[in-house]
Amino acid sequence: MQLQLIGTTSQCCGHWLQQHKLVQSVPCRRQRGQNCKALQTDEHGPRSNQLTGIRRRDALQHAAGTALLLSTPSWLVGSICLPAAAQASGQPSQLGAAAKAAVAKALTKVVSKPKAPVILRLAYHDAATYSAAAGDGGANASVRFELDRPENTGLKRGWSLMQQVAESLKGTAAENRVSYADLIALAGAHAVAICGGPSIDVPVGRVDATGPDPTNRMASEKAGASALIANFADKGLGVQQLVALSGAHTLGAKGFGDPVTFDNAYYKALIAKPWLNPNDSMASMIGLPSDHALPDDPECLMQIELYAADIQQFFADFAEAYLQLTSLGAQWANNTV
Repeated sequence: MQLQLIGTTSQCCGHWLQQHKLVQSVPCRRQRGQNCKALQTDEHGPRSNQLTGIRRRDALQHAAGTALLLSTPSWLVGSICLPAAAQASGQPSQLGAAAKAAVAKALTKVVSKPKAPVILRLAYHDAATYSAAAGDGGANASVRFELDRPENTGLKRGWSLMQQVAESLKGTAAENRVSYADLIALAGAHAVAICGGPSIDVPVGRVDATGPDPTNRMASEKAGASALIANFADKGLGVQQLVALSGAHTLGAKGFGDPVTFDNAYYKALIAKPWLNPNDSMASMIGLPSDHALPDDPECLMQIELYAADIQQFFADFAEAYLQLTSLGAQWANNTV
């Protein structure tokens, strides 16, 4: 069976970086309306000297984010759906119409609105083990081996749902087309969409890990803004991605509006800071210490104010950041399965 291939792309700091053998510069939108060019590449890799209008820290984040796409994996792993012989030497692909419909049907059957928060959290915790410096971890379904870690408390329920989805795909057009890692990424996008968020077209082809990723890759719930920025920088992600992806906390029981509505209530709360109200003893329960710390950083605050005022901008940036997140460290199967 031949997989339908699409061009390898990654969005880093708001850019889609297209990987081709021909040098190509892709015009893009910067978060504050400035015009610039994305990182140029050729067959030898990224040409960081082609960056224009980007500060040194952003340039480093571009390089880190692009490195994960240019690496050549050297190991083989099995998958629930992809054959064990599949090599991690391919590119992301898109499901055909029938397979996509089968996945959508299975997700709709298993993942309802009340289950959306745990599914979106599962997707983040699977991918956020990536380290650009170490060159390992990422979106590979290793989270299924990491469910007893303190930061993954409560995710066993989310993983059980993924197993149910996988079982529902047997005998459908999606069988042998998606891995567990794909299902986690697809399910996270489904969770966002059914709660009123943006529609995110997630590619497939990720190869599943056969063991856990390294520990201590997740930022602490008590981390300050500088620690959060540093943690995301190690993943090749910038402040925009940090703030956009943090908006996922609008889902769930953290106190940011309706727990099953994906909107920009999170950012409005970060500006209002209700947890500082001495007359409301319950207000201190809203959000995590790491949420409270985000507005303390000027760059983070700029993004927070943007998303609080413009929900469509939040949706657009979240969708781009989610696609990048769920590609971090991914090893892609070849085009024949």
